[in-house]
Amino acid sequence: MRAEDEIEYTEAELQAEGIRCETFDPGAAAPAVQRLQAERGWAEHEDVRRDLSRPRDEADSARDADEHCHLGDEVRFFLEGQGLYDIRCLNEEWLRIWVGAGDLVVVPAKRYHRFVASKSSALRYVQPYGGRHLLMQLYRVSDDRTRAF
Repeated sequence: MRAEDEIEYTEAELQAEGIRCETFDPGAAAPAVQRLQAERGWAEHEDVRRDLSRPRDEADSARDADEHCHLGDEVRFFLEGQGLYDIRCLNEEWLRIWVGAGDLVVVPAKRYHRFVASKSSALRYVQPYGGRHLLMQLYRVSDDRTRAF
């Protein structure tokens, strides 16, 4: 699904940006989630399911597609569905990451990003966190440069 003009980033380039991308077995996600929670000293997580045919889920997905950041890291273990992250690099350019079942993405705290779920499938992911307040979305003012589409 990658566009011809999209740049493919190496793991080292992602790490330099503070972005973590890994793969895991979506059929056995619990050990991977537990390992990350232990690594960060977190105890909470949420199992998120979205179906864009439901109005509330569609509204939640629309909010995710607006450029925002969080006070804490955003961590998602994708179990079903597909989507894409656009994440602001340190130089303010966009970096795009395509995700699907078996992908783990960690967006650093206070890093502006947006997430767009595929309209063709339901989405399910596990989102561990260190405190609910750290996941509050802080939005930038949208303009033609910051809108997802």
